[in-house]
Amino acid sequence: MANSPPAVVTDETIGEPVLSEDAAAEVFIVPRRRSLSTRLVGGIRGGLKLARRVLVAVFSFVSLVVLLAVVAAVPVLNLWALGYLIQAEGNIARTGKFSSAFPLLGRARQLGGTLLGIAVIILPLRYLGGFASDMALVDPTSGSTVFLQILTTVVAIAAFVHLSAALCVGQGGLRFFRPRRNLRVLYREGRSGEFLEARSAVVGEFVRDLEIRRNVMLGLLGAAGVLMWTLLPTALYASANAPQGPQILVTLLGGVLLALVCSWAPILQAGYAREEKFSAYRRLSEARLLFRRAPLLWTLALLVGYALSLVLYLFKIVAPPQDALWMMTIVFIAAIYPARIFLGWVCYWSTTRTKEPHRLWRWLWSLVSLAVCGFYVFLLFFTRNIGAQGKLVLFEQPLLLIPSPF
Repeated sequence: MANSPPAVVTDETIGEPVLSEDAAAEVFIVPRRRSLSTRLVGGIRGGLKLARRVLVAVFSFVSLVVLLAVVAAVPVLNLWALGYLIQAEGNIARTGKFSSAFPLLGRARQLGGTLLGIAVIILPLRYLGGFASDMALVDPTSGSTVFLQILTTVVAIAAFVHLSAALCVGQGGLRFFRPRRNLRVLYREGRSGEFLEARSAVVGEFVRDLEIRRNVMLGLLGAAGVLMWTLLPTALYASANAPQGPQILVTLLGGVLLALVCSWAPILQAGYAREEKFSAYRRLSEARLLFRRAPLLWTLALLVGYALSLVLYLFKIVAPPQDALWMMTIVFIAAIYPARIFLGWVCYWSTTRTKEPHRLWRWLWSLVSLAVCGFYVFLLFFTRNIGAQGKLVLFEQPLLLIPSPF
């Protein structure tokens, strides 16, 4: 055996154990160094594995963002998207692990791979159908036109059967390129009577992982909690058509109140995401305590979140067509998702601290955070003049509410 100790013999002249000749030869064998070509091949394989992991991670995140963007562009369903972002923020606020902020990353990768496989299979059919349509316009009665039409029909039927089999087989992107294997699997499961049971189990597991009821309730209560704080100040801030005379006092009052609310609302929502209890929106004292434990980090989180929000208001200038709304929503999701992850991590960091920094340090960053929120509210006033929805744009708050352009 490779791990057995070397053979030992006893020297009768001195009475001490010594190694046998074979064992001594094994001990003094010098291991061979790997050749340059072997190390080069190993390095290439390691690089390819790393590149594959990076590509899979990027593809998974892009698929997740697109999924959230499509859902966020649909009324009522957009509450699920908001609830998912709150869930992600709450996961990292409880654990401090960035990996917990992507609960649907695996499912999004599967869904993205499925859509990509369908697009690859359908793409040749689209070109073939386009050629057949062009030939029908040029010469509808020619033999080439009839042949192309028949060929397009046959290819469409074959593609439909192949895609149906691939979707029924299960997971894995390679299933779209293994038609014979898909048919064998379906035939085997059909004969054994396990097809419907297996497919229903897969679909049920996918639906359960979406956590539709939980995320919708998280989004609904999360939006209600934010509006509970922002609705009145925003209404005062947007009530004046022209800030002149007595109306300027109403606008100033609404602006000051909104700046104060914007400085605490993200912290309150982070607490709500961590506990998943609506009562967290009423615990202003706990939010102040969290801020006092990490004032610099909270100020940076507010700065990043509201700076990204101001950039997103530029996409509200012109309302896009309804069928293209999800394309603009991708930008909103891609910008707000990292901001919420940062807020959740700062919340976790604050809950794990027991000591508070010096009072002067806390006051300094309190003033800076108020300045950041005040500048955000000041610029927010002008968005109603450029936004396609007028004054309603002031109520949207993409950092705290549904991340959608309209």
